[in-house]
Amino acid sequence: MSFNEEELGKIEKATSGWFKRPARTAISQALSVLQPKIVEAKNLGGDRKQTVLKELVQEATSARQKALQGGARSYGHPDWAAAAACESWLHELVGGTESSIARIEVVVDRLQRR
Repeated sequence: MSFNEEELGKIEKATSGWFKRPARTAISQALSVLQPKIVEAKNLGGDRKQTVLKELVQEATSARQKALQGGARSYGHPDWAAAAACESWLHELVGGTESSIARIEVVVDRLQRR
């Protein structure tokens, strides 16, 4: 199991439960906005694909850091969880194997449907 898969699992667990609906909604929306950008990047060839994915990683990292600066302190914080879920997905796409990416995308799908 990769670090990114572990992180998504922690986010999924921390945002389960009756009072975590705002976080689940934020995660679902962020992943849904990111998905078409990832599909577009996947359709690009070699170096260009990696460049676009790395740019998306930087955007997600900036969003996560902004959430931290805004007071996020846990996996259950809506802004932080949404940005971190996107960041983990993107990092796996940049450096993961086919099987690790497939496992991550199963978790991402679950997070989007919640």
